[in-house]
Amino acid sequence: MSILTPRQEQLRPLGRRLSRRHSRISTHRGGTGFLETFFHTRTRIGVDSCVIVAARYQSGLNDVLDKSTLFAALEDVIHDHAELGVRISVGDGVLSTQRGPPTWVRLAFLDLSRTVEFVDVDSSNLSSLLEAQFTRPFDLGAKLPLWRLVVLSDGTVVFAYDHVMGDGQSGLAFHLSLLDALQKIRDPPVKHSGSVTAPPGVAMLPPVEDAMLIPVPLTRLLSEVNKAINPFHKRRRTAVWSGNPIPKAFKFGVHVRILHMSPDEAASLLRQCRAHQTTITGAVYALISYIFARLLRISDEPKPKYTSIGVFVPVSLRRYTGAPPTAICNHVSYYQDIHELPTVSSCHSPTAYPIPSDFPWAVAARFSETLRREAPHTPAMLGVMNTLVGAGERYSRGLLGKKREMTLEISNLGPVPAAAAPTSHPECMASASGWSIQEAIFAQADATPGAALKINVTGTPAGGLGISLTWGRESLDEEFAEACVGAFVAGMKELAVVS
Repeated sequence: MSILTPRQEQLRPLGRRLSRRHSRISTHRGGTGFLETFFHTRTRIGVDSCVIVAARYQSGLNDVLDKSTLFAALEDVIHDHAELGVRISVGDGVLSTQRGPPTWVRLAFLDLSRTVEFVDVDSSNLSSLLEAQFTRPFDLGAKLPLWRLVVLSDGTVVFAYDHVMGDGQSGLAFHLSLLDALQKIRDPPVKHSGSVTAPPGVAMLPPVEDAMLIPVPLTRLLSEVNKAINPFHKRRRTAVWSGNPIPKAFKFGVHVRILHMSPDEAASLLRQCRAHQTTITGAVYALISYIFARLLRISDEPKPKYTSIGVFVPVSLRRYTGAPPTAICNHVSYYQDIHELPTVSSCHSPTAYPIPSDFPWAVAARFSETLRREAPHTPAMLGVMNTLVGAGERYSRGLLGKKREMTLEISNLGPVPAAAAPTSHPECMASASGWSIQEAIFAQADATPGAALKINVTGTPAGGLGISLTWGRESLDEEFAEACVGAFVAGMKELAVVS
C-alpha cells in the first residue's frame, strides 16, 4: 500500500482473475488482510455479532430438507470453500493474552451437529429469529468455524457468519453453492455422521489488498483529516439528522422487518427504475429519504433544523479483483457522504410516503449517478481507512457516547447473475422436480455505532427481491422507527404494483 498523488490514483488488479480455489497458500493462508483484521477487532470488542443471509428452499417433489440431505450437501460445499473450514488464531494460542496478529488456521474436521440447528418454526417467525441470531456473537476462542445454520420447518436455511469470514455477497454465495450441491444429489442420502474433513488442498482467496491495488491518495487522506479537525465541517454536521446518539456501551439488540417481492413485482419495479434512468438502490434511497423528511416535519416535535442525512453504501470490489459471485471473501469497500433531504410538501398528506405518481424519481436518478461516478474511487477509501483507523479498536471505542455519524446504510447484493444461478443437473431428476430457492433475505446488525437504519436488499435466483430493514434498539425512537419502516414497506409495495 502506498500514498499516491491524484495522477497516480488508479485501479490495477494484481495477477490473474481469481477462482474459488485460487490463493497464496492452501491449508494455512497466514495472516488476515487489513479488512479482515478490522472485522475481527469489531467482533472481539463486541461491536458486531454476525451477518445473515437466509433462503427458503423448496423441492419439486416435496422432499424434506432433512439432516441427512442437508449434511450431504454441506459436505460438498465445505469441500469447495476453504473459508468454511477455518478459525482465527491470535498469538501463541487461540486468543491468548499475548495478543498477536490474527491468522487463519484450518480446522482438522467439522462436527456439523455443533454448527447446524433444526427448529420447529417456519419463516413466519423469521424476523424474531434473526433478531435472536444477532444477539449471538461468535466465540472466537472456540475451535469452531465462524458460521452456523438454523434450519426452519418450511425449508428456510439461515446462514449466520462472522464478518471476518466474508462480505454480504459471501452469504448469497454460500446459498448458491448449497443449492448447487442439493441439485447434484441423485438419491436420498443414507444417514450422515455430521463429521466433515475440510480437504487441505482447497485454498482460500487472498485478501483484497493482495487481489488488487489499494491506493491511498494524498488528497483523500488530507480531506478525511480535515473533516475530523475542521470546525466548519463540524458545524455542518449539526444539520445532519442521524437518529439517537450512540450509546455509551456496545449492545447487540436489533429490530428486523422483512419484505419479500415476487419476480413479477421486482420486474415491475426494475422497469420503472430503468425508465427513469435509475436503479433499485436509487429508488430505495429516494423513498426512504422522502419518508425521513416527511416524518421529521410532521412529528410531535418537528425538527426543522435538520436538512441532511449521512449515507453509507457498501460497494463490491469483485469487478476489480475478479472474485466470482460464488466466492466467500471480503472484497468490498464503501461510499459515504452527507446528502440533503428532499423538499416535501407542507400539505397534510394521508401517508408519509409519496404516491407512485409523485415519486421523486429525479432524486433517485441523481443518487444512482453519484454511486456510478464514485464507485471507481471506493478502493481508495479502504486505503485511507487502513491508514487512519488500522485495526479499529481505538476508533470504534471512540465513537461511544457521541453523535451518530451515519443515518442510513443501503446494502444491495444485486441480482443473482445468470452464470452463477445453479440449474438442475442433467444427471439428476428433471428441473421441475429439483431443489430451488423461493425467497432470500439479507440482514446485518452493527446495532450500536452503525447507521441508524439499514436497508438490506438481495436478489433471488428466480428474479425476486428480499428486503430487510434493521435498526438498533437505541438508534431510533420506537414510534418514529415503526412509522418510518411501515411507510417504507407500504411505499415499496405500491411502487411495485404489477400493471
